[in-house]
Amino acid sequence: MSGPPGPAARGIAAPPAAVRHAEPAEAATAMFQPPDVTGAIFVDGSGRRGRRLRRATYALVAVLLVLLAAFWLLQGLDVFEFGT
Repeated sequence: MSGPPGPAARGIAAPPAAVRHAEPAEAATAMFQPPDVTGAIFVDGSGRRGRRLRRATYALVAVLLVLLAAFWLLQGLDVFEFGT
């Protein structure tokens, strides 16, 4: 049986063709710098976002306090009279 001579005949792949221009791995990634982890991600110079969040938090706390006070006051009242 006559087949192609060389490594391909034994099931071994031939080496790839020579690369014309190979650049080192350091040069391929040199332009990427690590991000500054101390830098601010979001900066609101006007303070509008903080004011809105503070007001929304105060409103939520006020509603929760009113509900808690209503629950506390209704504990002593017999609003629902069962079986009487």
